[in-house]
Amino acid sequence: MTRDDIIRLAREAGGADITVNGFTSWVGTQSPEFLERCAALVAAAEREACAKVAEDRSVGWGEVERVVHTKNRHAVDAARYEGLAIAGEIRLRGEVKP
Repeated sequence: MTRDDIIRLAREAGGADITVNGFTSWVGTQSPEFLERCAALVAAAEREACAKVAEDRSVGWGEVERVVHTKNRHAVDAARYEGLAIAGEIRLRGEVKP
């Protein structure tokens, strides 16, 4: 996650940056509610990035499949579906449990 990503998420959480005479201050960031919102947004962004890596890796197995002999196809399919399942598990970590 880049500095710009973090600043964007802080603004999305309700913070605002004000620059005066070359010095930047943040307002609206002192409350526990802001910190909770910001932390939740950062965690969600990281979960999605991790899930995307797992998903991309599993889709990449399709390329391997083209050159693998038929007898190994089940292993390739299993690896692909496992990657998709892992991506789903990562995304579910953000679900609110009752």
